[in-house]
Amino acid sequence: MSIVESPFDNEAELEKWAFDNVQQFLGECISLGKLKITTSSGKGGIPDGFSFNFSSREWFVLEAELLEHGVWPHIAEQVTRFVVALRNQDTLRKIRDRLFNQILEDGLAEAVSKQLGTTTARLLQEIELFVEGVQPHVVIFIDDTNQDLNDFAHALEIPTVIYRVKKFLVHGQAEYYSPDKASPFITTDPTLKIPPGAQEFDVIKQLGGGTLVTGGGRVKCYKLEDGRVINIRRSKFYEKYNYYWYGLNPRSLDQGKDMGMTHLVFVMGEWGFVVVPIETVLKFCKNTSISKNPDGSLRHYHVLISPEPEPQMYWSNEAPKFNVTEYAQAFE
Repeated sequence: MSIVESPFDNEAELEKWAFDNVQQFLGECISLGKLKITTSSGKGGIPDGFSFNFSSREWFVLEAELLEHGVWPHIAEQVTRFVVALRNQDTLRKIRDRLFNQILEDGLAEAVSKQLGTTTARLLQEIELFVEGVQPHVVIFIDDTNQDLNDFAHALEIPTVIYRVKKFLVHGQAEYYSPDKASPFITTDPTLKIPPGAQEFDVIKQLGGGTLVTGGGRVKCYKLEDGRVINIRRSKFYEKYNYYWYGLNPRSLDQGKDMGMTHLVFVMGEWGFVVVPIETVLKFCKNTSISKNPDGSLRHYHVLISPEPEPQMYWSNEAPKFNVTEYAQAFE
């Protein structure tokens, strides 16, 4: 049998095979085709597609590339633009609308509603929460890799997965396969460098559901079904010191208040979270330690929270302590 490894004719050839077989790599997904997304300043980019796995609570921005096009002049420039665009709420709303319409067109409203634990009447709201509250991944399908690609992937502040796809000619007919058996050749997870815990989506679901409040710049608030407006902060558990640590930027607090924020949710590592009224937080900030910018202006307030099951907000033995046990919830 004549079997010869062969280069792809073009990027479109790799893209078609990868997307036709995307569920081998990402599980049962709903996938969208190309969609132009933009950064806040209007710089556009068109990823090759998007996939959404509601069962695993993941969604993916898809890109097919050939290594010969170059990591720095081509791949890095495109993917970086996508990552920046994903911070733009207009982009996320555009993805939400496209996904919702695709679900309706495919007749999947009831199935997806069941996966997300909601009703078809509330599906659009739940899709918005999913897109906003779940950290997306960048997925790159590529014919080969090198050290530059590996270094670039690890530099991105977003989980990145790279799958290799090879082409062979068998008696002159093209065949394709994943040499790594549909497992990532490169995978990064910057979220491991930041506090663990549930996704924002899961926190909001546990609190009864809610919707994104827009208009706060980079401050993200959610309005819960019970009327509370929350902003979510995270911390890992600092075992050596027996506390969770959070920094509160005063400008972010002001922006949150302008958006009607009523509570701050402090995610406590992998244990759970406390939902603290903003009045309590502001009262605490009057007596806590602060950090300053080089020009002397206030950079952030320091918040320490002692571990479960009876957490307290505190800074030192000299400053007032606030028992927040009544606001605490373990992850379900």
